[in-house]
Amino acid sequence: MTFSINEKACNLILFGGNGDLSYRKLLPALFNLERKEMLHDDLNIIGCSRTELSDEVFQSEALEGLKENATSNPDESPEITQRFLNRLSFLSVDASDTNDFQQLKQHLSSLKGNGCHIYYLATPPGLFVPICQHLEAVGLVNDKSRLIIEKPIGYNLDSSIEINDQVAAVFAEDNIYRIDHYMGKSAVQNLLALRFANVMFEPLWNQNYIDHVQITVSESVGVGNRKSFYDNVGALRDMVQNHLLQLLALIAMEPPTHLNPEALKHEKIKVFRSLRPIEGKRTKYNTVRGQYSAGELDGESLPAYNQEGDNPKPSNTESFVALKVDIDNWRWSGVPFYLRTGKRLSSRYAEIDIQFKEIHHSIFKLPTKANRLIIRLQPKDSIQLMLMNQEPNLSGAVNLVSDPLNLSFTDQYDPADIPKGYERLLYDCIIGDPTLFMSRYEVEEAWRWTDTILAGWEEFDVPVLYYPAGSMGPDAAEQLLAKDGRKWFNNNEHEQE
Repeated sequence: MTFSINEKACNLILFGGNGDLSYRKLLPALFNLERKEMLHDDLNIIGCSRTELSDEVFQSEALEGLKENATSNPDESPEITQRFLNRLSFLSVDASDTNDFQQLKQHLSSLKGNGCHIYYLATPPGLFVPICQHLEAVGLVNDKSRLIIEKPIGYNLDSSIEINDQVAAVFAEDNIYRIDHYMGKSAVQNLLALRFANVMFEPLWNQNYIDHVQITVSESVGVGNRKSFYDNVGALRDMVQNHLLQLLALIAMEPPTHLNPEALKHEKIKVFRSLRPIEGKRTKYNTVRGQYSAGELDGESLPAYNQEGDNPKPSNTESFVALKVDIDNWRWSGVPFYLRTGKRLSSRYAEIDIQFKEIHHSIFKLPTKANRLIIRLQPKDSIQLMLMNQEPNLSGAVNLVSDPLNLSFTDQYDPADIPKGYERLLYDCIIGDPTLFMSRYEVEEAWRWTDTILAGWEEFDVPVLYYPAGSMGPDAAEQLLAKDGRKWFNNNEHEQE
Protein backbone atom coordinates (compact mmCIF):
# COMPACT_ATOMS: atom_id res chain seq x y z
CA MET A 1 0.00 0.00 0.00
CA THR A 2 1.20 3.54 -0.77
CA PHE A 3 0.78 6.11 1.99
CA SER A 4 1.40 9.83 1.94
CA ILE A 5 3.62 11.42 4.55
CA ASN A 6 0.48 12.36 6.50
CA GLU A 7 -0.53 8.72 6.83
CA LYS A 8 2.76 7.15 7.89
CA ALA A 9 2.84 5.44 11.25
CA CYS A 10 0.57 7.79 13.19
CA ASN A 11 -0.05 7.07 16.85
CA LEU A 12 -3.72 7.41 17.75
CA ILE A 13 -4.14 8.27 21.42
CA LEU A 14 -7.69 7.83 22.75
CA PHE A 15 -8.38 9.80 25.91
CA GLY A 16 -11.39 8.09 27.45
CA GLY A 17 -10.03 4.99 25.75
CA ASN A 18 -11.94 2.50 27.90
CA GLY A 19 -15.21 4.43 27.79
CA ASP A 20 -18.50 3.68 26.09
CA LEU A 21 -17.74 5.68 22.94
CA SER A 22 -14.40 3.97 22.48
CA TYR A 23 -15.71 0.41 22.83
CA ARG A 24 -18.96 0.96 20.90
CA LYS A 25 -17.82 3.25 18.08
CA LEU A 26 -14.15 4.17 17.82
CA LEU A 27 -12.43 0.80 18.14
CA PRO A 28 -14.99 -1.00 15.92
CA ALA A 29 -14.49 1.72 13.30
CA LEU A 30 -10.72 1.29 13.44
CA PHE A 31 -11.17 -2.48 13.22
CA ASN A 32 -13.21 -1.99 10.03
CA LEU A 33 -10.31 0.01 8.61
CA GLU A 34 -7.95 -2.80 9.62
CA ARG A 35 -10.13 -5.32 7.82
CA LYS A 36 -10.02 -3.16 4.69
CA GLU A 37 -6.22 -2.80 4.96
CA MET A 38 -6.49 0.96 5.39
CA LEU A 39 -4.18 1.25 8.41
CA HIS A 40 -0.40 1.61 8.13
CA ASP A 41 1.57 -1.29 9.58
CA ASP A 42 3.16 0.97 12.19
CA LEU A 43 0.00 2.75 13.35
CA ASN A 44 -0.48 2.32 17.11
CA ILE A 45 -3.61 2.83 19.21
CA ILE A 46 -3.09 3.88 22.82
CA GLY A 47 -6.02 4.02 25.23
CA CYS A 48 -5.76 6.51 28.11
CA SER A 49 -7.87 7.24 31.16
CA ARG A 50 -7.48 7.44 34.94
CA THR A 51 -8.32 3.73 35.16
CA GLU A 52 -5.50 1.31 35.92
CA LEU A 53 -5.71 -1.23 33.12
CA SER A 54 -3.21 -3.67 31.64
CA ASP A 55 -2.71 -3.98 27.89
CA GLU A 56 -4.15 -7.49 28.02
CA VAL A 57 -7.34 -6.42 29.80
CA PHE A 58 -7.77 -3.47 27.40
CA GLN A 59 -7.38 -5.78 24.41
CA SER A 60 -9.84 -8.26 25.92
CA GLU A 61 -12.47 -5.57 26.58
CA ALA A 62 -11.87 -4.14 23.10
CA LEU A 63 -12.48 -7.58 21.58
CA GLU A 64 -15.82 -7.83 23.36
CA GLY A 65 -16.72 -4.44 21.94
CA LEU A 66 -15.80 -5.62 18.44
CA LYS A 67 -17.99 -8.69 18.78
CA GLU A 68 -20.97 -6.54 19.73
CA ASN A 69 -20.46 -3.56 17.44
CA ALA A 70 -18.16 -4.24 14.47
CA THR A 71 -19.76 -4.75 11.07
CA SER A 72 -18.02 -8.12 10.71
CA ASN A 73 -17.49 -10.84 13.31
CA PRO A 74 -13.85 -10.69 14.52
CA ASP A 75 -13.93 -14.48 15.10
CA GLU A 76 -14.28 -15.00 11.34
CA SER A 77 -10.91 -13.36 10.62
CA PRO A 78 -8.60 -14.32 13.53
CA GLU A 79 -5.39 -13.14 11.84
CA ILE A 80 -6.82 -9.69 11.11
CA THR A 81 -8.30 -9.49 14.59
CA GLN A 82 -5.01 -10.37 16.26
CA ARG A 83 -3.13 -7.86 14.10
CA PHE A 84 -5.55 -5.19 15.24
CA LEU A 85 -5.36 -6.15 18.91
CA ASN A 86 -1.57 -6.05 18.72
CA ARG A 87 -1.82 -2.34 17.92
CA LEU A 88 -3.57 -1.66 21.24
CA SER A 89 -1.90 -0.61 24.47
CA PHE A 90 -3.18 1.20 27.54
CA LEU A 91 -1.76 3.81 29.87
CA SER A 92 -3.26 5.30 33.02
CA VAL A 93 -3.29 9.09 32.57
CA ASP A 94 -4.85 11.59 34.95
CA ALA A 95 -5.74 14.73 33.01
CA SER A 96 -4.56 16.87 35.94
CA ASP A 97 -1.18 15.17 36.49
CA THR A 98 1.80 16.34 34.42
CA ASN A 99 3.82 13.30 35.51
CA ASP A 100 1.33 11.01 33.80
CA PHE A 101 1.83 12.92 30.55
CA GLN A 102 5.60 12.48 30.92
CA GLN A 103 4.96 8.73 31.08
CA LEU A 104 2.78 9.00 27.98
CA LYS A 105 5.66 10.77 26.21
CA GLN A 106 8.05 7.98 27.17
CA HIS A 107 5.58 5.36 25.98
CA LEU A 108 5.11 7.09 22.62
CA SER A 109 8.85 7.45 22.13
CA SER A 110 9.20 3.68 22.44
CA LEU A 111 6.83 3.07 19.51
CA LYS A 112 7.58 3.16 15.81
CA GLY A 113 6.46 6.25 13.97
CA ASN A 114 7.40 9.62 12.55
CA GLY A 115 6.11 11.81 15.35
CA CYS A 116 2.59 12.15 13.96
CA HIS A 117 0.30 11.89 16.97
CA ILE A 118 -3.49 12.10 16.77
CA TYR A 119 -5.17 12.87 20.10
CA TYR A 120 -8.85 11.92 20.33
CA LEU A 121 -10.58 13.52 23.32
CA ALA A 122 -13.59 11.26 24.00
CA THR A 123 -14.01 13.11 27.30
CA PRO A 124 -16.27 15.78 28.82
CA PRO A 125 -15.55 19.30 27.46
CA GLY A 126 -14.13 20.33 30.84
CA LEU A 127 -11.09 18.15 30.18
CA PHE A 128 -10.29 19.45 26.69
CA VAL A 129 -8.16 22.37 27.83
CA PRO A 130 -6.15 20.69 30.62
CA ILE A 131 -5.31 17.74 28.38
CA CYS A 132 -4.10 20.07 25.61
CA GLN A 133 -2.07 22.16 28.02
CA HIS A 134 -0.38 19.11 29.54
CA LEU A 135 0.41 17.70 26.09
CA GLU A 136 2.09 20.97 25.18
CA ALA A 137 3.92 21.21 28.50
CA VAL A 138 5.69 17.87 28.00
CA GLY A 139 6.51 18.52 24.34
CA LEU A 140 3.92 16.24 22.73
CA VAL A 141 2.54 18.86 20.33
CA ASN A 142 4.21 19.74 17.03
CA ASP A 143 3.15 20.72 13.53
CA LYS A 144 2.26 17.07 12.76
CA SER A 145 0.01 16.68 15.82
CA ARG A 146 -3.76 16.58 15.32
CA LEU A 147 -6.57 16.94 17.81
CA ILE A 148 -10.06 15.42 17.52
CA ILE A 149 -12.69 16.79 19.90
CA GLU A 150 -16.23 15.51 20.38
CA LYS A 151 -19.40 17.50 20.79
CA PRO A 152 -20.66 19.25 22.74
CA ILE A 153 -17.90 21.83 22.45
CA GLY A 154 -19.02 23.86 25.44
CA TYR A 155 -22.50 24.35 26.86
CA ASN A 156 -23.23 27.73 25.28
CA LEU A 157 -21.55 30.32 23.04
CA ASP A 158 -19.34 31.81 25.75
CA SER A 159 -17.97 28.46 26.93
CA SER A 160 -17.48 27.33 23.33
CA ILE A 161 -15.43 30.45 22.52
CA GLU A 162 -13.37 29.94 25.68
CA ILE A 163 -12.63 26.30 24.82
CA ASN A 164 -11.81 27.14 21.21
CA ASP A 165 -9.49 29.98 22.24
CA GLN A 166 -7.60 27.85 24.76
CA VAL A 167 -7.32 24.85 22.45
CA ALA A 168 -6.15 27.15 19.63
CA ALA A 169 -3.35 28.37 21.89
CA VAL A 170 -1.91 24.84 21.69
CA PHE A 171 -2.99 23.46 18.29
CA ALA A 172 -3.19 25.27 14.97
CA GLU A 173 -6.74 25.57 13.62
CA ASP A 174 -5.84 23.40 10.62
CA ASN A 175 -4.90 20.61 13.03
CA ILE A 176 -8.11 20.74 15.10
CA TYR A 177 -10.76 18.26 13.94
CA ARG A 178 -14.16 18.95 15.51
CA ILE A 179 -16.06 15.76 14.84
CA ASP A 180 -19.76 15.25 14.16
CA HIS A 181 -20.20 11.59 13.28
CA TYR A 182 -23.34 12.35 11.26
CA MET A 183 -21.09 14.07 8.73
CA GLY A 184 -19.33 10.74 8.19
CA LYS A 185 -22.48 8.91 7.15
CA SER A 186 -22.49 7.99 3.48
CA ALA A 187 -26.04 9.22 3.01
CA VAL A 188 -25.13 12.63 4.44
CA GLN A 189 -22.14 12.98 2.12
CA ASN A 190 -24.40 11.94 -0.73
CA LEU A 191 -26.46 15.10 -0.18
CA LEU A 192 -23.74 17.01 -2.02
CA ALA A 193 -23.86 14.62 -4.98
CA LEU A 194 -27.64 14.59 -4.98
CA ARG A 195 -27.86 18.37 -5.11
CA PHE A 196 -24.88 19.35 -7.24
CA ALA A 197 -24.26 16.38 -9.56
CA ASN A 198 -27.84 16.04 -10.85
CA VAL A 199 -29.32 18.67 -13.12
CA MET A 200 -32.93 17.93 -12.13
CA PHE A 201 -32.81 19.00 -8.47
CA GLU A 202 -30.92 22.28 -8.11
CA PRO A 203 -33.33 24.34 -10.31
CA LEU A 204 -36.20 23.18 -8.03
CA TRP A 205 -34.28 23.59 -4.76
CA ASN A 206 -35.89 26.83 -3.62
CA GLN A 207 -39.01 28.54 -2.30
CA ASN A 208 -40.71 28.43 -5.71
CA TYR A 209 -41.06 24.64 -5.66
CA ILE A 210 -40.46 23.41 -2.10
CA ASP A 211 -43.28 23.70 0.44
CA HIS A 212 -41.31 22.74 3.55
CA VAL A 213 -38.52 20.53 4.87
CA GLN A 214 -38.58 18.07 7.78
CA ILE A 215 -35.52 16.71 9.58
CA THR A 216 -36.11 13.93 12.11
CA VAL A 217 -33.58 12.09 14.26
CA SER A 218 -35.54 9.60 16.35
CA GLU A 219 -33.89 7.43 19.00
CA SER A 220 -35.63 4.47 20.62
CA VAL A 221 -33.13 4.25 23.49
CA GLY A 222 -33.30 6.28 26.68
CA VAL A 223 -30.53 8.05 28.56
CA GLY A 224 -29.82 4.94 30.67
CA ASN A 225 -26.76 5.33 32.85
CA ARG A 226 -25.87 8.68 31.25
CA LYS A 227 -28.60 10.62 33.03
CA SER A 228 -26.12 12.61 35.18
CA PHE A 229 -24.45 13.80 31.98
CA TYR A 230 -27.72 14.39 30.15
CA ASP A 231 -29.25 16.44 32.99
CA ASN A 232 -26.68 19.14 32.22
CA VAL A 233 -27.10 18.95 28.44
CA GLY A 234 -30.55 18.08 27.08
CA ALA A 235 -31.68 17.36 23.55
CA LEU A 236 -31.21 20.92 22.23
CA ARG A 237 -27.52 21.03 23.15
CA ASP A 238 -26.88 17.33 22.51
CA MET A 239 -28.52 16.97 19.09
CA VAL A 240 -29.90 20.18 17.58
CA GLN A 241 -26.86 22.44 18.03
CA ASN A 242 -24.69 20.03 16.05
CA HIS A 243 -26.27 17.08 14.20
CA LEU A 244 -29.55 18.65 13.09
CA LEU A 245 -28.12 22.06 12.24
CA GLN A 246 -25.36 20.44 10.18
CA LEU A 247 -28.00 18.53 8.21
CA LEU A 248 -30.04 21.70 7.77
CA ALA A 249 -26.97 23.53 6.47
CA LEU A 250 -26.22 20.87 3.84
CA ILE A 251 -29.81 21.05 2.60
CA ALA A 252 -30.03 24.84 2.63
CA MET A 253 -26.56 26.04 1.58
CA GLU A 254 -25.70 27.62 -1.73
CA PRO A 255 -23.47 25.70 -4.18
CA PRO A 256 -19.84 25.96 -3.01
CA THR A 257 -17.32 27.29 -5.48
CA HIS A 258 -15.18 24.17 -5.03
CA LEU A 259 -15.43 20.88 -3.16
CA ASN A 260 -12.89 21.80 -0.54
CA PRO A 261 -13.10 22.38 3.23
CA GLU A 262 -12.97 26.18 3.11
CA ALA A 263 -15.70 26.53 0.48
CA LEU A 264 -18.06 24.09 2.21
CA LYS A 265 -17.61 25.67 5.63
CA HIS A 266 -18.09 29.15 4.18
CA GLU A 267 -21.48 28.20 2.71
CA LYS A 268 -22.64 26.47 5.90
CA ILE A 269 -21.72 29.50 8.01
CA LYS A 270 -23.82 31.69 5.68
CA VAL A 271 -26.81 29.45 6.39
CA PHE A 272 -26.31 29.67 10.17
CA ARG A 273 -26.12 33.45 9.94
CA SER A 274 -29.38 33.47 7.95
CA LEU A 275 -31.34 31.53 10.57
CA ARG A 276 -34.07 33.72 12.03
CA PRO A 277 -33.53 33.84 15.80
CA ILE A 278 -36.14 32.01 17.86
CA GLU A 279 -36.17 34.44 20.74
CA GLY A 280 -38.55 36.09 23.12
CA LYS A 281 -42.15 34.95 22.87
CA ARG A 282 -41.39 33.08 19.64
CA THR A 283 -39.87 30.34 21.81
CA LYS A 284 -43.38 29.65 23.14
CA TYR A 285 -44.84 29.19 19.65
CA ASN A 286 -41.99 27.80 17.53
CA THR A 287 -40.51 25.28 19.95
CA VAL A 288 -41.69 22.22 21.87
CA ARG A 289 -39.82 20.69 24.80
CA GLY A 290 -40.59 17.20 26.03
CA GLN A 291 -39.48 14.54 28.48
CA TYR A 292 -40.46 10.88 28.37
CA SER A 293 -42.59 9.38 31.09
CA ALA A 294 -43.00 5.66 31.70
CA GLY A 295 -44.38 3.77 28.72
CA GLU A 296 -44.28 0.61 26.69
CA LEU A 297 -42.79 -0.46 23.38
CA ASP A 298 -43.20 -3.89 21.76
CA GLY A 299 -44.56 -5.29 25.02
CA GLU A 300 -41.61 -4.05 27.10
CA SER A 301 -42.21 -1.66 30.00
CA LEU A 302 -39.98 1.39 29.78
CA PRO A 303 -38.99 3.68 32.67
CA ALA A 304 -39.53 7.42 32.81
CA TYR A 305 -36.58 9.76 32.27
CA ASN A 306 -36.43 10.52 35.98
CA GLN A 307 -36.32 6.82 36.83
CA GLU A 308 -33.27 6.14 34.70
CA GLY A 309 -29.85 4.88 35.69
CA ASP A 310 -27.24 6.68 37.67
CA ASN A 311 -29.13 9.75 38.91
CA PRO A 312 -32.81 9.12 39.67
CA LYS A 313 -33.36 12.68 40.91
CA PRO A 314 -36.18 14.76 39.39
CA SER A 315 -35.06 16.92 36.48
CA ASN A 316 -36.86 19.04 33.91
CA THR A 317 -34.19 18.43 31.25
CA GLU A 318 -35.72 17.97 27.81
CA SER A 319 -35.26 14.59 26.10
CA PHE A 320 -37.29 15.79 23.07
CA VAL A 321 -37.23 18.97 20.99
CA ALA A 322 -39.28 20.08 18.00
CA LEU A 323 -38.64 23.40 16.25
CA LYS A 324 -40.02 25.47 13.42
CA VAL A 325 -37.03 27.18 11.80
CA ASP A 326 -37.08 29.99 9.24
CA ILE A 327 -34.18 30.95 6.98
CA ASP A 328 -34.11 34.59 5.96
CA ASN A 329 -32.55 34.57 2.50
CA TRP A 330 -33.67 34.64 -1.13
CA ARG A 331 -33.65 30.87 -1.64
CA TRP A 332 -35.65 29.84 1.43
CA SER A 333 -37.88 32.80 2.28
CA GLY A 334 -41.27 31.41 3.34
CA VAL A 335 -40.11 27.76 3.49
CA PRO A 336 -40.22 26.43 7.06
CA PHE A 337 -37.76 23.79 8.23
CA TYR A 338 -39.25 21.56 10.93
CA LEU A 339 -36.72 19.83 13.16
CA ARG A 340 -37.36 17.19 15.82
CA THR A 341 -35.29 14.78 17.84
CA GLY A 342 -35.88 12.77 20.95
CA LYS A 343 -35.10 9.74 23.05
CA ARG A 344 -37.39 6.79 23.88
CA LEU A 345 -39.41 7.36 20.71
CA SER A 346 -41.25 4.59 18.88
CA SER A 347 -38.37 3.66 16.53
CA ARG A 348 -34.79 4.48 15.66
CA TYR A 349 -34.48 6.34 12.39
CA ALA A 350 -33.15 9.53 10.87
CA GLU A 351 -34.38 11.11 7.67
CA ILE A 352 -34.82 14.32 5.75
CA ASP A 353 -38.10 14.93 3.91
CA ILE A 354 -38.19 17.53 1.14
CA GLN A 355 -41.88 18.23 0.50
CA PHE A 356 -42.45 19.83 -2.88
CA LYS A 357 -45.43 22.02 -3.67
CA GLU A 358 -48.57 20.84 -5.44
CA ILE A 359 -48.72 21.13 -9.22
CA HIS A 360 -50.23 24.45 -10.35
CA HIS A 361 -52.99 22.89 -12.43
CA SER A 362 -54.20 19.29 -12.71
CA ILE A 363 -55.74 17.77 -15.83
CA PHE A 364 -56.92 14.79 -13.77
CA LYS A 365 -60.28 14.54 -12.01
CA LEU A 366 -58.71 12.60 -9.15
CA PRO A 367 -56.57 14.42 -6.59
CA THR A 368 -52.79 14.24 -6.88
CA LYS A 369 -50.14 14.23 -4.19
CA ALA A 370 -47.18 16.56 -4.20
CA ASN A 371 -43.79 15.00 -4.85
CA ARG A 372 -41.58 14.26 -1.87
CA LEU A 373 -37.88 13.45 -1.68
CA ILE A 374 -37.06 11.17 1.28
CA ILE A 375 -33.41 10.94 2.31
CA ARG A 376 -33.03 8.12 4.84
CA LEU A 377 -29.86 8.36 6.95
CA GLN A 378 -30.47 5.39 9.25
CA PRO A 379 -31.03 2.55 9.78
CA LYS A 380 -30.95 1.78 6.03
CA ASP A 381 -29.39 4.47 3.86
CA SER A 382 -31.65 5.24 0.94
CA ILE A 383 -33.13 7.93 -1.27
CA GLN A 384 -36.76 7.77 -2.38
CA LEU A 385 -38.54 10.13 -4.74
CA MET A 386 -42.32 9.89 -4.45
CA LEU A 387 -43.92 10.37 -7.87
CA MET A 388 -47.48 10.21 -9.16
CA ASN A 389 -48.00 7.10 -11.27
CA GLN A 390 -50.95 5.54 -13.04
CA GLU A 391 -51.93 2.17 -11.66
CA PRO A 392 -52.13 -0.43 -14.49
CA ASN A 393 -55.66 -1.56 -15.36
CA LEU A 394 -57.80 -2.67 -18.34
CA SER A 395 -60.80 -0.44 -17.63
CA GLY A 396 -59.26 2.72 -19.02
CA ALA A 397 -59.84 4.45 -15.70
CA VAL A 398 -57.17 6.82 -14.48
CA ASN A 399 -56.10 5.56 -11.07
CA LEU A 400 -53.31 7.73 -9.73
CA VAL A 401 -51.06 6.48 -6.93
CA SER A 402 -47.96 7.86 -5.28
CA ASP A 403 -45.11 5.40 -5.86
CA PRO A 404 -41.42 5.60 -4.95
CA LEU A 405 -38.37 5.63 -7.14
CA ASN A 406 -36.02 3.96 -4.70
CA LEU A 407 -32.23 3.96 -4.42
CA SER A 408 -31.29 1.77 -1.50
CA PHE A 409 -27.60 1.87 -0.60
CA THR A 410 -27.82 -1.54 1.09
CA ASP A 411 -29.35 -3.06 -2.07
CA GLN A 412 -27.05 -1.23 -4.48
CA TYR A 413 -23.81 -1.81 -2.56
CA ASP A 414 -22.35 -4.42 -0.25
CA PRO A 415 -23.23 -3.16 3.27
CA ALA A 416 -19.75 -4.15 4.47
CA ASP A 417 -18.27 -1.71 1.93
CA ILE A 418 -20.34 1.25 3.14
CA PRO A 419 -18.19 3.13 5.69
CA LYS A 420 -19.78 3.95 9.02
CA GLY A 421 -19.62 7.53 10.26
CA TYR A 422 -16.68 7.17 12.63
CA GLU A 423 -14.86 4.90 10.21
CA ARG A 424 -14.85 7.54 7.49
CA LEU A 425 -13.97 10.42 9.81
CA LEU A 426 -11.15 8.64 11.61
CA TYR A 427 -9.60 7.71 8.28
CA ASP A 428 -9.96 11.29 7.04
CA CYS A 429 -8.10 12.55 10.09
CA ILE A 430 -5.34 9.97 9.61
CA ILE A 431 -4.78 11.18 6.05
CA GLY A 432 -5.18 14.84 7.03
CA ASP A 433 -8.46 15.64 5.21
CA PRO A 434 -10.60 18.12 7.25
CA THR A 435 -13.46 18.44 4.72
CA LEU A 436 -16.13 16.72 6.84
CA PHE A 437 -15.11 18.29 10.14
CA MET A 438 -16.48 21.51 11.65
CA SER A 439 -14.60 24.78 11.95
CA ARG A 440 -14.78 26.77 15.17
CA TYR A 441 -16.85 29.40 13.33
CA GLU A 442 -19.54 26.85 12.42
CA VAL A 443 -19.70 25.68 16.01
CA GLU A 444 -19.89 29.21 17.38
CA GLU A 445 -22.55 30.40 14.92
CA ALA A 446 -24.65 27.33 15.78
CA TRP A 447 -24.29 28.12 19.49
CA ARG A 448 -25.13 31.79 18.87
CA TRP A 449 -28.47 30.76 17.38
CA THR A 450 -29.16 27.99 19.90
CA ASP A 451 -28.48 30.27 22.87
CA THR A 452 -31.46 32.47 21.97
CA ILE A 453 -33.74 29.44 22.39
CA LEU A 454 -32.21 28.53 25.75
CA ALA A 455 -32.64 32.11 26.93
CA GLY A 456 -36.25 32.22 25.75
CA TRP A 457 -37.08 28.96 27.51
CA GLU A 458 -35.78 30.40 30.75
CA GLU A 459 -37.30 33.85 30.38
CA PHE A 460 -40.79 32.64 29.45
CA ASP A 461 -40.72 29.44 31.50
CA VAL A 462 -41.52 27.29 28.46
CA PRO A 463 -42.79 24.01 29.97
CA VAL A 464 -41.35 20.54 29.51
CA LEU A 465 -44.25 18.40 28.31
CA TYR A 466 -44.43 14.70 29.10
CA TYR A 467 -44.82 12.02 26.44
CA PRO A 468 -45.08 8.26 26.96
CA ALA A 469 -41.90 6.33 26.22
CA GLY A 470 -42.53 4.48 22.96
CA SER A 471 -44.52 7.32 21.36
CA MET A 472 -43.32 9.97 18.89
CA GLY A 473 -43.25 12.83 21.38
CA PRO A 474 -45.70 15.29 22.95
CA ASP A 475 -48.98 16.13 21.23
CA ALA A 476 -47.76 19.73 21.02
CA ALA A 477 -45.16 18.61 18.46
CA GLU A 478 -48.00 17.52 16.17
CA GLN A 479 -49.72 20.86 16.73
CA LEU A 480 -46.54 22.71 15.76
CA LEU A 481 -47.15 21.54 12.18
CA ALA A 482 -50.93 21.22 12.32
CA LYS A 483 -51.36 24.95 12.86
CA ASP A 484 -49.56 25.41 9.52
CA GLY A 485 -51.78 22.79 7.83
CA ARG A 486 -48.99 20.18 7.78
CA LYS A 487 -48.09 16.95 9.57
CA TRP A 488 -44.97 14.98 10.43
CA PHE A 489 -43.92 12.12 8.18
CA ASN A 490 -43.34 9.22 10.55
CA ASN A 491 -41.26 6.09 10.23
CA ASN A 492 -44.23 3.78 9.86
CA GLU A 493 -44.85 5.28 6.44
CA HIS A 494 -41.58 3.77 5.18
CA GLU A 495 -39.80 0.47 5.29
CA GLN A 496 -38.42 -0.30 8.75
CA GLU A 497 -35.27 -2.24 9.53
